[in-house]
Amino acid sequence: MHHALEIQEILSNIFGLLDCDQCDMAALARTCHAFKEPALDVLWEKLDNLSAVARCLPDASQKSSPDEYSFWRPLTQTEWDILQSYTRRIRSIFIHDFNDGLDEECFTTLSNPPTTEPLFSNLRHLCFEYKNEGRVLQLPFPSLISLDVTSESAHWLQEPFESFLQSSPNIKRLFLDVDQSDATLGKLVSNRICRWKTLQTVDCLDILLDVDALVHLSRMPALTQLDCSLSATLPSPDSPLFFSDLRDMTLRSGSLHLISCFLSRTQLPVVTNFTAFIRNTPSRLDLASFWASVQTSNAGHTINNLALRQSPLLPSNVVRSEALLLCLQDLRPCMALSNLRQLVVDIKWNMGLTDSELVALASAWPRLEHLSINACSGWNTLGGITPDGLRQLLQKCRSLRSIALVIDTRGYTELPPSGLLASLGLPLPHTIRLNVLGSTIEAESVPALAAFFACTPFSHFAFNAWGGRVVGPPDLRIYRDRWDD
Repeated sequence: MHHALEIQEILSNIFGLLDCDQCDMAALARTCHAFKEPALDVLWEKLDNLSAVARCLPDASQKSSPDEYSFWRPLTQTEWDILQSYTRRIRSIFIHDFNDGLDEECFTTLSNPPTTEPLFSNLRHLCFEYKNEGRVLQLPFPSLISLDVTSESAHWLQEPFESFLQSSPNIKRLFLDVDQSDATLGKLVSNRICRWKTLQTVDCLDILLDVDALVHLSRMPALTQLDCSLSATLPSPDSPLFFSDLRDMTLRSGSLHLISCFLSRTQLPVVTNFTAFIRNTPSRLDLASFWASVQTSNAGHTINNLALRQSPLLPSNVVRSEALLLCLQDLRPCMALSNLRQLVVDIKWNMGLTDSELVALASAWPRLEHLSINACSGWNTLGGITPDGLRQLLQKCRSLRSIALVIDTRGYTELPPSGLLASLGLPLPHTIRLNVLGSTIEAESVPALAAFFACTPFSHFAFNAWGGRVVGPPDLRIYRDRWDD
């Protein structure tokens, strides 16, 4: 054997690049003494089920159910040593489909090893889904830096999460997606966040962080990403929050007004991506206040990607005849965001944008790459942007790569002149994805539109049907087929 293969680092790199299954890697570990350690490191580096921990002691473990293993007797010291010789190699655990592979008694055993060294002493990344007790959090992970938890209930996580907080002091990445999150879990997570000093990304989604946690996060120099929910009773901090290196922020709230109030007390000097998720339909004043707060937070100078989304979606049989009409004046403040590359607006308003208004907006965003207006909520009007308006938009924003707009094809039956067709390619150095949403199209317009789009840089068409039309739901399948034609 070549002397280079006696160097553990070289073998580790080679084995890490091999495209082979666990059986082949286990065979490598048994090939020779030189291969054993690096092959075992690769074999045990990532687990997607903890049953392997029990199965490595076949004399002491048994299958207690179709999906779970257990220890049928107490482990000897020798068996504990064997366990640790494997578990110290584990760097990542990814548990999906709500199945960790061990029963309750097995977790209890693993939580209490007869040594001072934790069983999973070198685990760095933990990702798991649970719909019952979060048992895996009962295990100590002193080296953990990344925690990703998805759970169907906040109740099952509270006690194990509290014990877990004591054993993992160096978390850098935190992701929590918990259905039915309550104030108790929000307080627990907020308290723990205030004790972590090395956080870099925090995604708490529907968990309500308190003002102390938000103040603490604003003082984290390494924090670059934050996603959290704002409580309607959130008090004002004693002084403005200053997120010095935050690049990506997502705020969730029942009302857009609450997000605007928070932004008005916050400084975001380097943020490039900002998303607001709201549940209630905003008023015209709410929308104006939101645009203003984006500017006062200092994000207007650096923001590249801006999204305002409302959920949940309305049922298809809901008519929004009384909804507000979105016009140029409602989006005009966005024209000050000259560095925009992506703009997404999706709220339960009816859309009243005309060709000239859209082109006026686009003239302020020469670097715009993605534009989406009410892709999920629908425009809920008879009109839309005409093919000529679409052409003007492409001329203003030559960096566009995807568009989601309703196209107004009414009366578009004349074939475009050859000169216009020749200019439609513009030309652009790339192709563009176009989503025409729920655009209607009559049979007599198909030839003219086919000629128009045949000369454009659009490489992909999508048709997303949406409900809530004032004029009543059309036969959307017919329109889809015509757009496909």
